[in-house]
Amino acid sequence: MCMTSLAARFFELRPLIDQQTQEDLSALLVQIGSGEASSDFLDSAFGAIRSGKRFRALLAHFGAALVSGKELGQAPVAHLGAALELYQASALAHDDVIDHADTRRGAPTPHIRLATIHRERQWLGSDERFGAAAAILLGDLLFSAAERSIGLQCESLEPKIASRLLARYTTMHAEVALGQYLDVRAEHLPLDLHNPDAIPLREVREVVIRKSAHYSIVHPALLGAIAAGGSEELVQALEEALTPWGIAFQLRDDDLGVFGDPEVTGKPAGDDLREGKRTMLLSLSWKNASVAEREILAGVLGDEKASPDSIARATEVIATRGRDVHEALIASLVDEGEAQLEDRFSEAERADLLELAQIITARRA
Repeated sequence: MCMTSLAARFFELRPLIDQQTQEDLSALLVQIGSGEASSDFLDSAFGAIRSGKRFRALLAHFGAALVSGKELGQAPVAHLGAALELYQASALAHDDVIDHADTRRGAPTPHIRLATIHRERQWLGSDERFGAAAAILLGDLLFSAAERSIGLQCESLEPKIASRLLARYTTMHAEVALGQYLDVRAEHLPLDLHNPDAIPLREVREVVIRKSAHYSIVHPALLGAIAAGGSEELVQALEEALTPWGIAFQLRDDDLGVFGDPEVTGKPAGDDLREGKRTMLLSLSWKNASVAEREILAGVLGDEKASPDSIARATEVIATRGRDVHEALIASLVDEGEAQLEDRFSEAERADLLELAQIITARRA
């Protein structure tokens, strides 16, 4: 690992990840063939991978560099990085349908884009139903592209390493599906205004770990480490450090979902509340709120048409009752991960890992 900051090295690596992801998707489409009737669908597929933070691919390269001792981006895990980004695009296409989200990163979501095409061309039937169906199929196409990429990565590895890699990768996307279900289930549970534990922190934490912490942070880095031949002991040490940071990553995302600047985050203010997301921030706020304040929160949760004034009042309750303790929890999780680094990594590796913790937990978007 070199003296250049990790953030700078991530910045330099991102265009290469973009290129590999585009190339892997293009190669699949060449294999299956396409025609004029599918052009809008395939354009939407490329649109779905055109932007993003590339955290997962970057972390795969990070894990590989940590194990191999090579500079970031030099270990041969390009197809793994593409697989993670293609899978992420697949998951988001489905997630946006589930959440009825109109925009992501400031642009129309796939189901909205495809519904608009249906409406503008005056096709038969419901434009909304067409958009949702097409977006689900788009997610399936991107998932297939991810599977192809992970297969290419496995082909370059020794059989035992390839088997370990595929087992971890399969665990990752199975866990995401379970976490997503638990998240959707939680959104539909009734709330008792007189029960301070109506949004149980333990249950919310399980969703965070399964749906986000493992998927967004832990699994990608460990997949990179495994692909580079990392031992079980090293992978376990890395997992123990990254798991609390992965939780903190999602907690920061939840804070930005309520308090973030839409111009920076690319998401409308209050969308998490309108979607009824049962976050740890909401759980802490609900527990500390009065009955009257819980009524304000319950009034906007899951209400897609909640007014800006109602969202503003709910945001104020969260700012007063939950935000400080939420920030303290993020800080404690960062410290928890740091405590796992002692005597397990070199000084240079610890420096990169600590910078990584800041990148994923102190971000603004």
